[in-house]
Amino acid sequence: MLTEDKSKPSNVRTGFACYTFEPKSNIPIKVIVLDDTQRDDDLNNPDSLGYGHASLDNERYDWLVKELDKGQAEGKLMIIAAHIPISVEQADSMMGWNPAAPISEAQLISKLHEYPNLILWIAGHRHLNIVTALKSPDAARPELGFWEVETASLRDFPQQLRTFEIVRNSDNTVSIFATDVDPAVREGSLAAISRSYAAATRQIFNMTPDPMSTGSYDAELVKQLTPEMQAKLSVVGGGI
Repeated sequence: MLTEDKSKPSNVRTGFACYTFEPKSNIPIKVIVLDDTQRDDDLNNPDSLGYGHASLDNERYDWLVKELDKGQAEGKLMIIAAHIPISVEQADSMMGWNPAAPISEAQLISKLHEYPNLILWIAGHRHLNIVTALKSPDAARPELGFWEVETASLRDFPQQLRTFEIVRNSDNTVSIFATDVDPAVREGSLAAISRSYAAATRQIFNMTPDPMSTGSYDAELVKQLTPEMQAKLSVVGGGI
């Protein structure tokens, strides 16, 4: 008979892997780390198309809404960091949203558009460098839109990481500078060997990505702020 190990933290026992953090104590910004991968028991549903999809159950969705509500009420800009992107794959795609998920992709996106302080969704999964605008459903309220930035894997050539810099502009917007970075690799190091393997894999499997959609992709992404956030950020740092 199997028994639950009560010595482990509750999130370890249940597999709940979501959390938040605030990178700068003096800047009103909050990062929401969301586990949007499929649960182990998703395959029990005959409508599932297998593993590899995005999915949210009610527990994770309710937690996300609670954190978004809290961040909005506290006047903080918010970033969601998840493994799988949204709004970029067809419904029947093996890389897209699980059709059997308790929370649909459309339901999630509709909810996200209720938070004007949400500025960015960052993701990986598809091993691509792509920027997608999730525009506001209300043309009169552009602040309800947000950006999604996907970043390729460090496993893949040219093995670039990405940095994000958020800057307050003097016109009551913020700019998000998303930059791909080439790591410095010392000849003969393990990193150099890894890069040679990545280059060889690209050649063997004829992986020649479109340089605009899946190669290096640097961008300045502008986000409109609400009057409340404009006032709050006016005393933080300097505009450009």
